[in-house]
Amino acid sequence: MTSQWIGFTSDGCREELERALHQVSPQGHLTFAESPSDIRCRFRDEEPGTVGAIVGLSSLGVSDVNLAAALASDRRASEVVLVARFVTGSLRSRAAQAGISQVIDIDDVLFDDLALSASAADEALLGKTSEVGAGMQRAPIIVFASGRGGVGKTALCALSAVIAGHWGMRVAVCDLDLACGNLPSYLGVGSWRDFSTYTDESGFDRDAALSAGVAAGQGVTLWGPCERPELAERAMTHVGALLNALADSADLVLVDTSSTCTDAVAQAMQMAQRLVLVHGVGPASITYLARTSSLAVRLGVARARIARVENGCAPRRVGTPFTPLAEMGLETARAFRVPDGGDEVRDLLCAGHADELRELGGDFVRGVAHLLAPLLSELGCLPDNDEARKAAELPRGRKGLSLFNRRREVA
Repeated sequence: MTSQWIGFTSDGCREELERALHQVSPQGHLTFAESPSDIRCRFRDEEPGTVGAIVGLSSLGVSDVNLAAALASDRRASEVVLVARFVTGSLRSRAAQAGISQVIDIDDVLFDDLALSASAADEALLGKTSEVGAGMQRAPIIVFASGRGGVGKTALCALSAVIAGHWGMRVAVCDLDLACGNLPSYLGVGSWRDFSTYTDESGFDRDAALSAGVAAGQGVTLWGPCERPELAERAMTHVGALLNALADSADLVLVDTSSTCTDAVAQAMQMAQRLVLVHGVGPASITYLARTSSLAVRLGVARARIARVENGCAPRRVGTPFTPLAEMGLETARAFRVPDGGDEVRDLLCAGHADELRELGGDFVRGVAHLLAPLLSELGCLPDNDEARKAAELPRGRKGLSLFNRRREVA
């Protein structure tokens, strides 16, 4: 890890830049340059690859992103970190293309500092142990995405919600295909509160949003989509606030997305603790899987947070996946296969009988359970019951091959 850093920012923002650096290098030592030209000159005096650069929050001269890109282009800094406010997916994409190592949203850093201080104060006041505090963590967000429609991500999301609810979790499920989502019909919900009624131009009403959820089965509550497609764009602005609110009030947040990457989908991808990329069977799935995984990486999603699911494979299929993982940003992603459940699965889901499908069981239901449980286990929130623990175990005799450890999860 880089221990020596040179930074540039406005005089009044040096403390904020130091806080941001602490997120990257807790023991890092930071000195400041006086101007954009000064920081580039100082790197010419350093041995290449030994000192890191962190820039941002400046108000004069060259724009921060251009300065960071120039430092990356010089190839003398060990890594280049850009600090900004209101970081968008577009900015992260531009930064990645310019060779910038990392983009940090300073508002997230300040929020984390405030939350940490408040947590410490509460523990001191109430005499809580760290174990009690650990039990109050936010719910993980798992996002199901794909590069095309019809691959079954909505079916996987709906059944995952029903299974997790049956395991005793409080599940918040959100349909971010805001214009034309059909997750409510899969869960048997005939009417719901329009997403746009509590996320509009006047701001985000947290209390109204939390009370707008509709019961969708044992332990499952549904939010979204919009009843009128023309309101979808207006509602997208507040998706991040909604997901934050749901993560504070549930045990698990599951998100279904549209087949195209809207602003809402991009926000969800960036917030996901696990991004599940769903694709179909056959070589044709390489194209859209590659595009979606590449987009996720450009949005700043860590490769270790990505899982991929081949949905609809033959029930007894094993073997080496055809996908060139290393070329797609998926070399460290866990891979799963969920068998095709046939017409019965499709008929039950389309009729809104996801819970009945869970009760019937079968290869598809077991496949979804063997997908969900390992993800929950990785995130430290696997429910303490026999069904969940059993689902977290890889079935015997069903091993495939992976790029590094020669082992692939097969449902």
